[in-house]
Amino acid sequence: MKKYSIEEACEKLSITRQGMNVRCRKYGIEKIKEGRRSYLTTQQIKILRGSETSTSPEKHDTERFEKSQGVDERLIKRLEGENEYLRKKLDDESEKVKGSLSVIFQQTERIGKLEMENNRLLPYAPLDDIVENDREMEQKRKQEFPDQSWLGKWFGKKGK
Repeated sequence: MKKYSIEEACEKLSITRQGMNVRCRKYGIEKIKEGRRSYLTTQQIKILRGSETSTSPEKHDTERFEKSQGVDERLIKRLEGENEYLRKKLDDESEKVKGSLSVIFQQTERIGKLEMENNRLLPYAPLDDIVENDREMEQKRKQEFPDQSWLGKWFGKKGK
């Protein structure tokens, strides 16, 4: 198999060195390296030339195009369906989030109202309402209705 240097291949194909590199990358052709120089085989040059000359579509190219178009349409329909499903899912989730936020805002507002009401009522509450346990209640009753002791009887103090 004959090898051509890059310069010779460029002359044969009448393209620049940069164009040669682009085509090699496009078609996945790897140059044969020997030392510091690179070469292309006749087969590789045919591949590079053949891709340029096939301007009219042949029958098998058209069939391949029609098949790929059908596949493309199926893929597009599938992606549209997935897209629609994901949009519905996103809408559902956003509605759930809106509902949760609504509940949070309502509860926050309620807490604020309760705190205001609590602050308003606490300073004016009578002592009877603030009593926390039975022992304190008993002491208050004794203060209001003290049992008359011998000393109270002696000095004439009477209970309420």
